[in-house]
Amino acid sequence: MQYDNTTLTITSIGTPDPFVTLFRGRYYLTFTTGNRVEIWSSRSLADIESSADRHVIWTPPQGTDHSADLWAPELHALHGRWYVYYAAANPAHGNKSHRMYVLGGPPASEDPCRGQWEFLGRIHGMPDQWAIDGTVFELNGGLYFVYSGWPLSGGSNSNSSDNPNPDEEEEVVVSDLVQQLFIMKLDAPTSAASGAALISRPSHAWEITREGNGTDHGINEGPQFLRSPDGAWAGLAFSCAGSWTHEYKMGVLRFVGGDPLDAASWRKGEEPLVQAVRHSGGPFGPGHGSFLEVDGQVVAVYHATDSPTDGWENRRARAQRVAFTDDGPYMGRSVGLDVQRPEGGGLVRRIKQRLNRGRGDGVGEQSLRNLLGSRAGYE
Repeated sequence: MQYDNTTLTITSIGTPDPFVTLFRGRYYLTFTTGNRVEIWSSRSLADIESSADRHVIWTPPQGTDHSADLWAPELHALHGRWYVYYAAANPAHGNKSHRMYVLGGPPASEDPCRGQWEFLGRIHGMPDQWAIDGTVFELNGGLYFVYSGWPLSGGSNSNSSDNPNPDEEEEVVVSDLVQQLFIMKLDAPTSAASGAALISRPSHAWEITREGNGTDHGINEGPQFLRSPDGAWAGLAFSCAGSWTHEYKMGVLRFVGGDPLDAASWRKGEEPLVQAVRHSGGPFGPGHGSFLEVDGQVVAVYHATDSPTDGWENRRARAQRVAFTDDGPYMGRSVGLDVQRPEGGGLVRRIKQRLNRGRGDGVGEQSLRNLLGSRAGYE
């Protein structure tokens, strides 16, 4: 399959955890700012930094359990209203106090940047558990919420048959070394209709960051719903390994049918969806991506750094096409031009990479820029 893995950098400043919504010909970008929820709105995603109207829709009051470290806000139109889901912490307790919160906005038929927003609190019925990166989507006629959380006691979940007392709340484990993915069914955008079911834990070596001092971080976070244009493939893309490292990457969980609350309904890919090339010119640490369909093509928007040592700094928004094969979504497995000189067959190998992956000639970048350019003809 011929695939163009051109990566288009769409911001020059740090815009970590980018989430993009397309509504009536306008792109709406949210990202982690830390102390507020801000939306950028523009008819061009390719030039959104220079062309956007910028709106701060929420700044939390000081001294509450949700006043600090606002992370990964997402804008969704659900049941006729705009909502934003985001994580926030209590400044007196730091990271361990991160929980998911919801804002309610104007009717979904209106521009989300023009109406009033209000704080709706936590999702009713969600465990009192460290939780970040929540996202919401419809599947099989139901509304579901998936998030990254620290393990519940015993590694079980409230819907597990291993739990002898399913009506009792699970004990929450305080550990920042493991992050797992949990799913809940919602009966309303702010209310859970089920307990939290564990559907993914770090199991592959590429999902784990080893610090070299005996400390291992097994991380699954940043879940995002992903579906092929023809609906033949549906599932979740998620980010894994340490977000502060160049090893940060994305993997996939395919929904294979059945009850979405059953872990057996999700099948994890054996390889990453996209990661940085070990010896490359960047970008590095591609992760926490969102996905949107533009003119029949699926595009990922994720953050990545220019240097392998940037850590949490300079996580700029990038865009890249997503292709679909019989095996599911495909993003070339890696980003960045491999600059390591291979031994034997080096010239042939580099030519094949250029032909098959569309790197280096600028044509792919211009094509992607055109796709994500101004949508002025829309109303």
